[in-house]
Amino acid sequence: MIPDDIFLKIVRSAVKAPSGHNTQPWLFAKEENGICMKPDFKKELPVADPLHRELFISLGCAAETALIAARFYGYNPTLQINVLHSNCSIKTALTQNDRIEQPDLFSYITTRQTTRNLYDKKSIPGHDIESLKTSVTEASISILFYTEQHEIGKFAPFIAEATSLQMNNPDYKKELIHWMRFSEKEAMQKGDGLYTACNGVPSMGRFLGSFVLQNFVNARSENKRLLKQLENSAAVVLFTSTFDNIESWIKTGMAFQRFALVATRLGLSHSYLNLPCQIPQVREMMMHDLGLAGFPQLIIRLGYSEKMHYSFRRRVHDFHFAKQ
Repeated sequence: MIPDDIFLKIVRSAVKAPSGHNTQPWLFAKEENGICMKPDFKKELPVADPLHRELFISLGCAAETALIAARFYGYNPTLQINVLHSNCSIKTALTQNDRIEQPDLFSYITTRQTTRNLYDKKSIPGHDIESLKTSVTEASISILFYTEQHEIGKFAPFIAEATSLQMNNPDYKKELIHWMRFSEKEAMQKGDGLYTACNGVPSMGRFLGSFVLQNFVNARSENKRLLKQLENSAAVVLFTSTFDNIESWIKTGMAFQRFALVATRLGLSHSYLNLPCQIPQVREMMMHDLGLAGFPQLIIRLGYSEKMHYSFRRRVHDFHFAKQ
């Protein structure tokens, strides 16, 4: 049995991983020889993510972070993904190994963030792009780099179409408002959700914030904001998978988390422009128009920028589940 303090340290690192709307949809349990991780469907996004695709991508991000943390604390981890319909568990067997090489990415787990401001469009050096490409090692996951402005601009119509469909859906707005945290007090109390300061928006309280989002944030204004972010990016990276199932989504998350940590090490900011992957008809249109061989899972923008406010996390004990 691994010590309680090691279990908590690994989980504390794992929950720093990104998740849709910062829902943190994961649970952990200590096992005799390792850690079991499973999705927390109480944190689902039924409108934005009805198939739980992004939920399982988030689970993969947390799993990869747990592997990196385990190696840092002197354990050799072996991962096993068990998938049965929507029931899934990720088991990590841990074998103590004092001679294991400590991963250099561990120190970037706490500094990585989804940075939603405008980026400097200066070019990313070729050797840094190669480092990012080699961070993705799963055979079934591919990444495509778009570095020229005319290439980056190809994503504009997909973003515009997806934004229009989402923001004109009242259920999507209702779900978004539910996960918004309109003040630092609310963000700290909840420990999750989309804190407005992370988007550069001042605190305004739930009543006023909900009113503003409901009545003044619309498809046109949101599309303008997202396209401005797209234009002010050094590169866009598209993650695709050979298959489109739970295991592929988890592996996409694992690949992305390594990618994001390497980007952080290289001084690069990143954030999502992922709405086109959330709408089936837009996703299919993107596959056709871009001539993609795989299924698009994540659209990531890269560039250089200042850090923004970090999002909050719930207490580590909130993520524990009892083994049956």
